[in-house]
Amino acid sequence: MEQNRLSIEEMFTKYPDQWLFIVDCEHDEATQLVSGVVAVHSPSRDVINDFSSKYKGGAAIRWSGKLPQGRLYLL
Repeated sequence: MEQNRLSIEEMFTKYPDQWLFIVDCEHDEATQLVSGVVAVHSPSRDVINDFSSKYKGGAAIRWSGKLPQGRLYLL
């Protein structure tokens, strides 16, 4: 597991078009994710789901790519 805290922008730049499992999350006053530690990253959501099912504690999952317009997604 990577141990470096990154801003959300840095995560999206470092891991483009991948699912990110983020721990040690920091949020702003509006509860938006600001930074954290990327524990796992993969283009496959299945890898993230497998890891998250074994993880105990608070975390966030984000897609770092562009989502097609005109569709609704449950992340």
